[in-house]
Amino acid sequence: MKACFVLLFFVNVLALSAEIPDSIAGRLARFAYAAEQFGNLLPQEKVYLQFDNTSYYQGDRIWFSAFVITSEKNCPTSLSKTLYVELLNPGGELVDKRILPVREGRCHGEFALTQTPFYSGFYEIRAYTKYMLNFGDATIFSRIFPIFEKPKEEGNFAEKTLQPYAVYKHPQERKRSKRAKRFNLRFYPEGGHWVNGLPTWVAFEATDAFGNPVDISGHIENKEKNVRLTFETLHEGRGVFLYTPTEERHRAVVEWNDKTYRFNLPEPESQGFAFAVNNLASADSLEIEVRKNRETPPATLGVAVMARGQLYNFCMLTVSRQAPVRFKVSQRELPVGVAQVVLFDESGRTLADRLLFVGRPDTLALAVHRNKELYQPFDSIQLDFQVTDTAGQPVQASLSVSVRDGWEEVESRHSLLTDLLLMSEIKGYVRRPTWYFEADDSLRRHALDQLLMVQGWRRYAWKTWAAVEPFELKYMPEQGIELHGTVV
Repeated sequence: MKACFVLLFFVNVLALSAEIPDSIAGRLARFAYAAEQFGNLLPQEKVYLQFDNTSYYQGDRIWFSAFVITSEKNCPTSLSKTLYVELLNPGGELVDKRILPVREGRCHGEFALTQTPFYSGFYEIRAYTKYMLNFGDATIFSRIFPIFEKPKEEGNFAEKTLQPYAVYKHPQERKRSKRAKRFNLRFYPEGGHWVNGLPTWVAFEATDAFGNPVDISGHIENKEKNVRLTFETLHEGRGVFLYTPTEERHRAVVEWNDKTYRFNLPEPESQGFAFAVNNLASADSLEIEVRKNRETPPATLGVAVMARGQLYNFCMLTVSRQAPVRFKVSQRELPVGVAQVVLFDESGRTLADRLLFVGRPDTLALAVHRNKELYQPFDSIQLDFQVTDTAGQPVQASLSVSVRDGWEEVESRHSLLTDLLLMSEIKGYVRRPTWYFEADDSLRRHALDQLLMVQGWRRYAWKTWAAVEPFELKYMPEQGIELHGTVV
């Protein structure tokens, strides 16, 4: 962990001319130290399953290859030796389960889609180690697949039939989701708070009744219908605008499908801190800004930067006046992926936090050469693979390969990269996570930043890490298949 002590008054840095009281500094440092120790003593695990197809039919087999890694390095785990993989039907019932031995972070298995009664729909496969359950169900790997009715004409895989309403004839373990309004617009102030009089970057998300993103433009107006600012989406129904809340209530006005929708903005808090983190302006540093309004008393606060379950940086700062406090924190040592920046007070309470994506992954180039242009059913297929790094040099790699007919294939929107670096760190549906990594350009970087402002779940809970709330370790990493029972 790196620690820096930042004493800022107005916008200028005074070289430690004013000292933070030892009692406050000690309390802030203890929370940071507790977070560092938690990450070192209790590393987390992740699971990724690669499947042989993107959709299946009744009677098919689902083949999968599993990767069990540690979060910090994305390397094969040395902790758990047992993996649990579950198959759930559209009603959420557990219909099959595998308990597999993990060797050097790898294992494989299969499910036969022959359960009785079978009904088509969207089936879920979940995978986890028992040790992962210590950190909540949201850390479990999950993937949804369409399972179609068996084709009436054998081998006619262009026939894709689902019976979506058949699920309601069977037991329901899942709560039925409520249908949303025809058009929905949600606002997410950076850091999590609207504070009266403080400029704040606000992300928004526009969706239809089924949760699909919609592209819109609109404006913010006051009671007299005077326009204060305009906004529009950037990608997948998301966008951002700079807004200063006041005691006067404002509302957002949007035209969509030839109809006008109006949404009241949330009422701002009378006291608090505005928190802004910019990781797009510089590849070397995070630019952090903290400011308070007139009603908020001066405070000495802590800023923690975490990534992949480790604390990488810790700062202290004093916010004594209304002028913004700005400083930079190096991001050179942060690993590629989702990072979390937390602003907290001397009691360990989270005042604001922010998720952001740091760096770009180093990917390998894979060239595939085949021995034919077209293949007949049951032909033998010969493939040659060539793997090179970014400099074009050959690389040895362990590959997991699935070969299938690409005609009428259901689109694959996930990959090992997107799951380990992005989707395992956030919660909620993302339509095409692979899109954010197809190129390294300004559009994708800004769109990914807005996605992380909207997704609300954090894999690493600050209150637990900093020992503000107790943590109970229920499950130790399993070294084999365990049996529990009673001798009578």
